[in-house]
Amino acid sequence: MRVILAVMMSAVILLPLQVSAATEQFWDHARYDSDGLQVDGGTIGFTTHWNLSSNNDTGENHSYNVDEMPILVEIYTATWCTNCVTTQGIMNEAIGDSNVEIIHYHRHWFEPRDPFGSNSTEERWTNTYGHAVTLNGGAPRLAPTKVVDGERMHYGSRANSDSLMDDYTASLSKGPNGLLNGNISLNLHQVEDFIIFDWDISSLAIATQEEYSLEPWILLIEEEAYFPDGSNGLETYEHVLLEALSLDSSKNSSGVIEVPLPSLWDGDDLKVALLVDWLVEYSPSGSPLPPPSIVYLLTSLAVSYTHLTLPTKRIV
Repeated sequence: MRVILAVMMSAVILLPLQVSAATEQFWDHARYDSDGLQVDGGTIGFTTHWNLSSNNDTGENHSYNVDEMPILVEIYTATWCTNCVTTQGIMNEAIGDSNVEIIHYHRHWFEPRDPFGSNSTEERWTNTYGHAVTLNGGAPRLAPTKVVDGERMHYGSRANSDSLMDDYTASLSKGPNGLLNGNISLNLHQVEDFIIFDWDISSLAIATQEEYSLEPWILLIEEEAYFPDGSNGLETYEHVLLEALSLDSSKNSSGVIEVPLPSLWDGDDLKVALLVDWLVEYSPSGSPLPPPSIVYLLTSLAVSYTHLTLPTKRIV
């Protein structure tokens, strides 16, 4: 009887851990708070090319439903990182002809060997994914790190399953989580040395009874930049994130922002992205602790097991 109870207690305790491991065997969770607690959130959005030389006063209008938006792959990298090149090749193969947008964050702070990136790009990466990278690798800015849809993290060149190809393919094919619905839109035009961004996420919502937040961003991306002095052999670096601008949505779900024309490394290949970070703010009842029924069961089993193991007092 003692053995049976011990096995039952172990099974109840270990079951949640086994389920968690099975659901994330291809990736790690991408968002944690400063206390190391997992956060339920992600990122959606789209990109569009912008011709800086056109002085386009007529502007462009873009509106996308959640179901129409591409898969987003945000990657932390550096021009000296050889593993970044290797893992990017595997990621490109896994992507194939899928509708995917890639954004490269280049290491910038205290970095003499990489000319790309900026303070704003480092701040977005560390604030959004830094805690998760630290849990995996010990520091918030480690190359290579890849995040899919702001939810699924692939750190370094190690595979969670049998291969990185399997990891990336599973992560890319997961699809929308079903919580988000609605549209986001972006109107932009150029006036002299400024780009005017008119954004609207008012129809975007999350299907949950919990509180949630939405934080929109404007990202400025250089599609290609030639840098032959990089030590990883690439020379031409793609999808280089230049600036990451957080939009104030604390009071309004739409607005207008005027941004100076960015300085590109070379060429005229600017891309503009409108991204939205979403975050579900669970009430205390949504804590990771087991529900009361499980606590009661474990307590009952523990009491029963203790009772069986105590020596029996003989009455003479």
